[in-house]
Amino acid sequence: MKYLITGGAGFIGSHYLNYVIDNDNQYVCIDCLSYAGNLDNIKDCLNRPNFKFIKENICNKDKIDKIFEEEKFDYVIHFAAETHVDNSIDNYDLFYRTNVLGTKVLLDASVKYGVKRFHYVSTDEVYGSLDLDSNDVFKEDSKLNPTNNYSKTKALAESLVFEYLNKYDLDITITRSSNNYGLNQHKEKLIPKIIDNALNNRDIPIYGDGTNKRDWLYVLDNCIAIGLPVGV
Repeated sequence: MKYLITGGAGFIGSHYLNYVIDNDNQYVCIDCLSYAGNLDNIKDCLNRPNFKFIKENICNKDKIDKIFEEEKFDYVIHFAAETHVDNSIDNYDLFYRTNVLGTKVLLDASVKYGVKRFHYVSTDEVYGSLDLDSNDVFKEDSKLNPTNNYSKTKALAESLVFEYLNKYDLDITITRSSNNYGLNQHKEKLIPKIIDNALNNRDIPIYGDGTNKRDWLYVLDNCIAIGLPVGV
C-alpha cells in the first residue's frame, strides 16, 4: 500500500512516520517546511527505500494533482495544518487557506485518483469548552462549538471531509485528539514553552486566571490510534 502523509515533517506527522516506517508500505511525505516543519524530525526516514519526501504546499492545486497522478496513493493521512491558537488571531487568512482550502485540494485529488480512504487529523478544540464544574464529557456525536480561529478552520475542514463522503462516497475517517505532547514539539506550545522558560529562568506564562483544565495525550499514543483506521 502507498500512503500520502501531509505535514509529515511537523510534530505529530513526524512521530507518525517514525512509528510506521519499518513496515512494508510505501510512504510519501508532502511538507512545505514552514516554521514548524523540520527534516531533522524524519532524518531516519530520508534514506529508506520505502520513503519519499516532496517539498510542496498542499494549497498548490496543480502540483498536488500531478503528485497524485504520478504516485497513485491508496491512503491519505492529512496532518498538515496551521495549529497555534494564538497565531490564528492575527493570521486568519493563512489558517483558512491552509486548513480549509488546502484540505479541499487534497480531497479533490483523492476523489479524482481513487484514494481508498482519506483520514483527517482534527482536534478536540472543535467541541469548544466546558465549564470547570461541568460533569459532561465530549463524545464523537457531541455538538461542535469552535471558539477560536484555529478550531473554526478545523471544523470547516471537517465539514468538507463529510461533504466528500456524502457527495462522492469517499471513504473517510476523522480523529479529534486532545493536546499532544512529546519530543520535538515547537517551543510555542504550552508544555515545551514552560519547560524552556523554567530552564532559562524566565517567567512562566499563565493563561487567564490559571484555573483552566486541558486533557493531554502523548504523541505516540495518538499515532498508534491514527494507524488503526488506515491499516498500519
